[in-house]
Amino acid sequence: MEAIAQTKTSPRTWEQTVASLTRLSYLTKGILYGCVALFAIQFALGQRGPDPGRKAVLQEFIKTDVGAVVLVLMALSLAGHTVWRMAEIYFDPYKKGKGVLGWIYRLNYFLSGLTYTSLGITAVKLLMGHADDQNQKQLWVSKLLMVKGGDWLIILVGVFLMLWAGLQMYKGLSGTVYKSLNKEAFPRWFHGFLWVCNLVGFLTVGGILASTSWYLIKGAWKENPHWVMNMDDLIKSLQAFPGGQWIQMTTAIGLTCMAIFMLAMARCFPIKTTSSQAC
Repeated sequence: MEAIAQTKTSPRTWEQTVASLTRLSYLTKGILYGCVALFAIQFALGQRGPDPGRKAVLQEFIKTDVGAVVLVLMALSLAGHTVWRMAEIYFDPYKKGKGVLGWIYRLNYFLSGLTYTSLGITAVKLLMGHADDQNQKQLWVSKLLMVKGGDWLIILVGVFLMLWAGLQMYKGLSGTVYKSLNKEAFPRWFHGFLWVCNLVGFLTVGGILASTSWYLIKGAWKENPHWVMNMDDLIKSLQAFPGGQWIQMTTAIGLTCMAIFMLAMARCFPIKTTSSQAC
């Protein structure tokens, strides 16, 4: 009877697999944010190198001796991350409810899954030898602008991205994700450092998302897809502002903080796929 009870209460294989891939995805996200920060510092210092964006990081990995293996693991982990996000939307394992905030969190899950699915597809394309240096956002905005009402659809997407940006900033200011971590594995002094990484990291990512959504809305409003920017376009454009080099360095520090926090999440975030399972 005890064995039967254990069988009934133990997580199913797919839940364990998704949870493991999700932890690996946070490791992947940490690596991506860290590399983007490094590329941003190099760009701010005037060194010629890869563009400060996640796609450029993947392109650099494929050039290494173990690049194919790394990209396969990244693609698998990002696929697991997407499955987990869809499970969060359906099962609501963290009990966000069906109020306004609950649906905003579901929007966060959906956009996060969509973003990393796109990145996983990019990794697969690179594995197959299909390098694409075009700004995909500009391409689909160009196509939508040719459709009646397409500009308003783009603006709606921009508004959703702005909400997503606001949620990232809320996470940083409120510390909701930080508070959920099982921090017993870390020494006490590291807890305060993690809180700083949570605050600075989420505010930086939220700021980047807010800026990209603003330029997306502006591109639709002016019917000019060239206003649309991805992360590397945005970080590079900061140099045109007064003190732009220091803004780029500050952004790099924020992304480094986010990378550290993602690595901590890979270790001690309580991952759930259903309301009854925690890892």
